[in-house]
Amino acid sequence: MSAVECKARRGQSPGPLREGLRRAYGGRGGVECSAADREVAMEREEAELRALEKEEAAHRAANERITKMAEELRKAELVRDRLEGLAQLMGSYPEGHEMRARLEALHVDQALEEVNEDIRRLMDALQYPGGT
Repeated sequence: MSAVECKARRGQSPGPLREGLRRAYGGRGGVECSAADREVAMEREEAELRALEKEEAAHRAANERITKMAEELRKAELVRDRLEGLAQLMGSYPEGHEMRARLEALHVDQALEEVNEDIRRLMDALQYPGGT
């Protein structure tokens, strides 16, 4: 920079390059402080990344539990449908009929009640994952 340019710049803020250098090398700690700041920022970012990864893993686990419960619910509904069919078939036989006696021995009505309770429990767990 010529002497004329230096005189013309007096009183003005330094150029972008000089400003950057002044920030990097000037003030307390100079370059070492800047490197320490970068290290702290990097550690903070790594901690945030670990927290996000942990949260993501928790979401994956929750989704897997929900998927498993939904599959259990689907199967329980299929069992309920089959039991209802058996109960209807049992009712089509007259009292005392040998086939009706066999079906009654299976305790279809009791099994149907228990499966319906399982379905209610699974539905509640799916609708209210944190509990009711």
